[in-house]
Amino acid sequence: MIHSINGKTKVLAVIGNPIEHSLSPQIHNTLCKELGLNYVYVPFKVETAFLEEAVKGFKAAGMLGFNVTIPHKQNIMPYLDEITPEAELMEAVNTVKISEGRLIGYNTDGIGFIRSLKANDVDVKEKKVVIIGAGGASRGIAVKMALEGAAEIIILNRTLEKAQEISHVINSKIKKIAKADHMNQEILFHYANNCDIFINTTPIGMYPHENDCPIEDMNFLTENTVVCDLIYNPKKTVFLKKAEEKGCKIINGWGMLLYQAIEAFEIWTGITVNKGIIDLLYNIN
Repeated sequence: MIHSINGKTKVLAVIGNPIEHSLSPQIHNTLCKELGLNYVYVPFKVETAFLEEAVKGFKAAGMLGFNVTIPHKQNIMPYLDEITPEAELMEAVNTVKISEGRLIGYNTDGIGFIRSLKANDVDVKEKKVVIIGAGGASRGIAVKMALEGAAEIIILNRTLEKAQEISHVINSKIKKIAKADHMNQEILFHYANNCDIFINTTPIGMYPHENDCPIEDMNFLTENTVVCDLIYNPKKTVFLKKAEEKGCKIINGWGMLLYQAIEAFEIWTGITVNKGIIDLLYNIN
């Protein structure tokens, strides 16, 4: 166990703006402590105008790597030496590894979501998936689920063009399984009444607006549908409560947040985090 920072301490970080709310330091410093590593993970508020300088500074300082959050996930890409094919498809980077002076960009959001599903005994292969919302999280999840073998992916959004952008990427670069449509109750019922996995990627229902719900009527759900919400505060949104009342298995966003962090940590260190530590992390929220 590391008791103090010293001359041999290796530094990891997360950059974003705002950054004060981030739970990543708590997750990663717990990982370092439990694994007995002389590492420290620090949050840095970085203005967009100084993003390039921050990246150069991290490289010059010999850091192992860092996470990237809003609003820098796309803006950082021109400053990297290499970007994984998955991150290219997602058009966003949330993890950077610094190896032999090279900056390598990854996106662990999609695999974080998949690992969260697997932890709840849910497999996406050959499943019909409906996603509401078409932001960065939606794109990352949709792309990864297509790569993992989903049978059909429907993206519903109030702004149709954003949903169409995601479906086009999947259909043109992975396989022709995606559709995009407007988000309203009638269309929702048409697509979601027989889907296997139903996901809310919008912030509707997040604290302090925990009484809100992105969908008024969820009577179309059956108990065979797995319902996911990327929100983790509150732990059980109105969206998930309504699904639970219909007998659905429900999964909140904490698992995705946790597993995307673990995936990043494993990329930086080469260490596979064991189930005991993962169970410990699940309970820190």
